[in-house]
Amino acid sequence: MNQLSPHDLVDLADLVGAALERPVRLMAQPGLPGEALLHAYDEQARRVAVVRWAGDESAAPGLLDGATALATLEAHHHTSRLVAPRVLALTAWHGRPLLVHEWCVAPYPGRVPTRPARQDAERVVAELATIADLDHSYAGSLRSRLHALEPSAFGDQLLASLDRLATCHDLDALPRGAWHGSWSRATVAAGPHGTVLVREWDRYGLNRPIGFDTLYFRLDELRGGRRWWGAGSALVDEAPRLLARWHGRVVAESRCIALLLLLELAVRELGEVGPGRAPISWTADWIAPTLFSA
Repeated sequence: MNQLSPHDLVDLADLVGAALERPVRLMAQPGLPGEALLHAYDEQARRVAVVRWAGDESAAPGLLDGATALATLEAHHHTSRLVAPRVLALTAWHGRPLLVHEWCVAPYPGRVPTRPARQDAERVVAELATIADLDHSYAGSLRSRLHALEPSAFGDQLLASLDRLATCHDLDALPRGAWHGSWSRATVAAGPHGTVLVREWDRYGLNRPIGFDTLYFRLDELRGGRRWWGAGSALVDEAPRLLARWHGRVVAESRCIALLLLLELAVRELGEVGPGRAPISWTADWIAPTLFSA
């Protein structure tokens, strides 16, 4: 999380308050590397907005991709099942992008959407990617992110896992789209009239294999809030059934896509907590054993 000075917090609160046309108080939250994440509260202590600022240039592309996704959903998918926060402001602050979007309160907190409703919403997210978004190598991007990690034996093992998958499958031939990045019971809730309320878009990404969100949701169910070592293996076993709806049939690459998701999550965590902590984190608990035995 990017630390903001008290003076910066006051300045930013004034800017956000002007966009919302009401005074607000900002509270810092854990955010992605290079990004400041804050929640805005009104004078009645109600959470009214989420504020994201790219404190580092490396965080700007992801923030702008997320803003584009929310704006596209509002403009072109307002009749779909998926309900996402509205963009309230997209501007620059200290020369880098600043995004303010509304805070969505689930009408039925904790109520999971029906499977058909959730699957419809997953398809809407996947289709947010344009042809231009998919016009580069997914495998190459993942490999670059692996190489960008702090050198470690753990990272080398992950790179070897990617090499094994690339030997058996044409990874760039896999159907790709956008993904929410954190599609789970904590971020997806049932809304009225069969709608699906989706929040926390800070991990949204492009050019990922179709079905990543489907698999992530099932992974969240398998883990059940516990660090269960068998969750990764169970996900790989269930992948053919889970991904069959995307293709109308069971596809041979299903288990490969599940392994790629685990690899993606391992790279994410290694980049955020570092190789020193990853061996005692959830990556070591159930992601790494599944990948390294594949």
